[in-house]
Amino acid sequence: MALQTAPPRLGSQRTRARGSLLLLLLCLGWVLPSRAQAADVRLALLTSRLQRTSRDLSWQQPELTVLLPRARRGAEKKACPPGREAQVVDENLFFYEEWELEACMDGALLATQMRQVNRIPFTYQQLHIFKRKLDEFYPQGYPQSLIERLSYFFLHVTPEDIHKWNVTSLDTVKSLLKVSQGRGVDVQVAALIARYVGGGGELDKAALDTLATFRPAYLCVLRPEQLGSVQLSVLWMTTPQDLGACSSLQMAVLYHKAHTAFQNVSGSEYFTRIEPFLGGASTEDLRAFTWQNISIDAAAFKKLPTEAVLSLTVAEVQKLLGPNLVGLKAEAGNVPLRDWISRQSQEDLDRLGLGLVGGVPNGYLVLDLHSREASSGSPHCLGRGPGPVLTVTASLLLVSVLS
Repeated sequence: MALQTAPPRLGSQRTRARGSLLLLLLCLGWVLPSRAQAADVRLALLTSRLQRTSRDLSWQQPELTVLLPRARRGAEKKACPPGREAQVVDENLFFYEEWELEACMDGALLATQMRQVNRIPFTYQQLHIFKRKLDEFYPQGYPQSLIERLSYFFLHVTPEDIHKWNVTSLDTVKSLLKVSQGRGVDVQVAALIARYVGGGGELDKAALDTLATFRPAYLCVLRPEQLGSVQLSVLWMTTPQDLGACSSLQMAVLYHKAHTAFQNVSGSEYFTRIEPFLGGASTEDLRAFTWQNISIDAAAFKKLPTEAVLSLTVAEVQKLLGPNLVGLKAEAGNVPLRDWISRQSQEDLDRLGLGLVGGVPNGYLVLDLHSREASSGSPHCLGRGPGPVLTVTASLLLVSVLS
């Protein structure tokens, strides 16, 4: 009696057929893999792999005989089996075991066929092996010729990898920015911009506009003149962490751009928005806060540029902090408050009622030895900038003049 065999499932045939068609188109370069397409092809390839494996394994053998070789594979490095060494990057590599890819794949081959790597929807584990092979082949960092062809493979590199690169092409930067949009690789993008700008590269408006779609972790690597071209929308996304490495010149540019970006915001919301940029505020900006009845706290006062604070009077600082004035006591030993205290009359400081000490004693004058007047022989009292100061009594000055 003949045994009737069950027909293959229509769903599995459809999946394999659809996956094969997509894979053919991908390999020919006619379509780029979207997430849905990649999932379909992976499903078809994985189904084919499982079916192939099930035909090769004998059901009479105990399960232990199948598992033991797999356990040994992770414990020792195997040589590439005869005839399995990869000569080209194609869909057949998808069926390689991970240990086979480790043994049979060459970093030089991957570098020359990177576009094919991006066309075939390899698994994350396989891509991780490919990256390790490239890192071994280029221990000093990828060359420009490979960086130009990375495309979506850029999503698998780390900031540490990028810091080894020599990025000189703006077109390459734009290409990598395009594939990175919406992928959560803001740190890698910041590292890429740092390498390009650090090597003297200039970003055009199109590149800056694309950068506006990423978290602005890259701001502190841009030169002040480049920051002037950054979109105002970027300032709305900026956090204090994004500004931690910025210089005083960069902060000055960013503060004025932020002031423009938030000019239609008023009251406490304005201060909340502008606070991360206070490191670029000038003395005039701080005085404007007092006129607008905007009070800052001691934590914000710490971020202010020393040069901007030194020219403020005791009354202006009192009004600037308002109800938060008492918090200054804890910052007396830190800049910029420490330097500001040393230039104020102790009598004026005592009026604050905070117990601040270190001001100029009553009856003393402060001479700024770095001022223009001092260098020309005419001492300048209560100097306007940081620098060594000399305190002398008024009586000694009088004796000096009379003699």
